[in-house]
Amino acid sequence: MWARGLRDFFEYRELGIQAATGGQFKAHVLRVRTEETGERADASGLHTTGLHTHALGFQMIYILKGWIKFIYHVENDGNTRVEEHLFGPGDCCLQPPAILHNELECSEDLELLEVTSPAHYETQAATQK
Repeated sequence: MWARGLRDFFEYRELGIQAATGGQFKAHVLRVRTEETGERADASGLHTTGLHTHALGFQMIYILKGWIKFIYHVENDGNTRVEEHLFGPGDCCLQPPAILHNELECSEDLELLEVTSPAHYETQAATQK
């Protein structure tokens, strides 16, 4: 069963991992809601989240169908560089805890598997950068 979740333009199908692990993990499939495709997307035609971080220990995505583009603010020795990554079918990404990132856009047929730990976590919008 598909349901609404963190992002309005996605719908989510829970896979039962949260209950099976007592909330230690969550696994769900995300896809773009039918109502958000085509002319219903924002004015730029993109589905974007804005820069944000998640307070969690583990976050992995695996692309099942379509594509998604992210930017990451990567910290190294006090310096920050911005990296853009495009993920397609079969690609897997382990997002480091608390990394500043933004989902820039995705295909209308995007479907991805996301696994997080813990199951419930805070998402914080970036105030600068």
